[in-house]
Amino acid sequence: MGSWKYHIKIALLAAMATLAAAFGSWFLATGGQTPAPAEPPLAAKPVLTTPVVVDAKSVPSPPAEAPVDFQKRAALEYKLKKAPEFAPFLTKLRVLYPSDYDSAVKLALAQGVETRDDAPDMFVGLAVQTLRRNRGLMGAKAGAAALDKLFDVHEKVLKQLAATDPALCVDFLNGAPADRFAAFSGAHRALMAEEALAGLQAIDDGAHKRIDREAPTSADFDELEKLMVSKGVDKAGVTLLLDGKTPNHPMTDALQCQNGLIYLDAMKALPDQERLRLYALALEVMAHE
Repeated sequence: MGSWKYHIKIALLAAMATLAAAFGSWFLATGGQTPAPAEPPLAAKPVLTTPVVVDAKSVPSPPAEAPVDFQKRAALEYKLKKAPEFAPFLTKLRVLYPSDYDSAVKLALAQGVETRDDAPDMFVGLAVQTLRRNRGLMGAKAGAAALDKLFDVHEKVLKQLAATDPALCVDFLNGAPADRFAAFSGAHRALMAEEALAGLQAIDDGAHKRIDREAPTSADFDELEKLMVSKGVDKAGVTLLLDGKTPNHPMTDALQCQNGLIYLDAMKALPDQERLRLYALALEVMAHE
């Protein structure tokens, strides 16, 4: 198996690791707004050919970090209380990693999250994103029970996406940002809260157990392919999911989403060590993104 194929498969695993983090990534990148058109290529921009000499004395010192606006924070906390589904996750986050909680609050207030009706969903997305960035590697070192729980919940989320919005399900499988994640999260808060909590518990479990696993082998991915085929995914579906190649005949969103569910189900059917290597790698890659 070529290395390019191996890395595509790793990327797919990471893209599928958690919807809450995907929404947090989208919100951080866009500020909750539709992204602006991309800028022209760098080659089209003016190039300075004369070195610019900067007088160090003329460079202002960076401003001190602004204190948290307690009125805005109170408004955010008030809206969070209106979503009790998220309370177990947020309470545990504040106890285990208070600095990450505070960082998420600062990010949220900087984006004006406290003014929005979907503030709880946006905040949890940012909190998961912060936690993943700061401590995601610990999740990869968690025990089998914690990793299995996380990916079981993830499968539940994907099933709900398939039933609710197949197009959004495909966006999720492809790791594509979509503002519709916010609406989905708001309509399925209990499920999203379960996923966020499972991720936090995996990180905490990994922080205590610190299990080092070998990287998945080509044989692991080959076995995964065989299982997918045995569960009904045709050659075009396997090629699309694992190699990133668009089939000659377009697939419906519903079929692509169903194939994604089979992908997860096939991973669950792998022997313990192979399965856990794939799960751990997914979390490692996601932590570095």
